[in-house]
Amino acid sequence: MLMVAAALAVLALVRPVPAYDPEAAFATGTTVFGVQVGGGAANKVEGHRTVSNISFLTTITRVSHLFFSPFGSGLLRSAVEPGIEGWFQYYLSPKEATAQGLKLAMRYHLIGFGRLVPYLDATAGAGVSYFVTDTVALNAGYRVQHISNGHTSHPNRGFNSDSGIGGVSFYFK
Repeated sequence: MLMVAAALAVLALVRPVPAYDPEAAFATGTTVFGVQVGGGAANKVEGHRTVSNISFLTTITRVSHLFFSPFGSGLLRSAVEPGIEGWFQYYLSPKEATAQGLKLAMRYHLIGFGRLVPYLDATAGAGVSYFVTDTVALNAGYRVQHISNGHTSHPNRGFNSDSGIGGVSFYFK
């Protein structure tokens, strides 16, 4: 939570700039640091007779490095962002618990729309970023998540969930 408060404090100090250059923001060699918070609940996508009523809050930190130049043209101008995400979930129901981990991540950005940058997240999600400056973007998104023990022991009654997230990303050269 402290990182989120610090990110919001930084955003309070930045001012939008009239020009935005997506080529510079997504240039090869750029490093991206982001923090996202949100929450979610179990869904019934697998068709189980009962739903577990799991709900949670989540915090995600992301570090990426842009190894590739943007490609494509027009509205399909794109950039690929490989990175790693650390995640922490605090489960509210049916009982309090926590889970955390580290995972590889990949985002595919459509940068041809100007300051508004839609993205697809390979970790099963989609969202949109809005660049308030050339180096700071606010983002909001949706994710689908599956958690189970991967059939390593019995029972293996994992759960699927829907979650919403919002946050801020900082782009460094």
